[in-house]
Amino acid sequence: MWNWQGTMQIIALVILVTVAAPATGADNKIDQCGHEFDQCQARCNTDFKDDAGSRAPCVAKCSGLYAACDAGVAYEKAKPWLEEQARKTKRFFDELLKKYEQESQPDPRKKTEKNSI
Repeated sequence: MWNWQGTMQIIALVILVTVAAPATGADNKIDQCGHEFDQCQARCNTDFKDDAGSRAPCVAKCSGLYAACDAGVAYEKAKPWLEEQARKTKRFFDELLKKYEQESQPDPRKKTEKNSI
């Protein structure tokens, strides 16, 4: 059975790391995302000054580009923590498999004193 409470705790930690983790240059990258968004908006307003119907998709495109840029910055901030969690998870499964191999039944096809003719 899946542990949903644990999953929610991990998601909460990822969000916390994304919001609170200090990362060098992250603030500059966020500022750059905002600057690029502002430039895109200005281009939309200039290129489609008199056509609101054409300006709307352009503004939506700018918003999508900003969201992708912001998500990239958040990922870079959370990346070290995510990598550590991946290492811990791998170690857990490696130990679990090792324990399972030690406790597993011997292969019944293998010839031993008990099963030989």
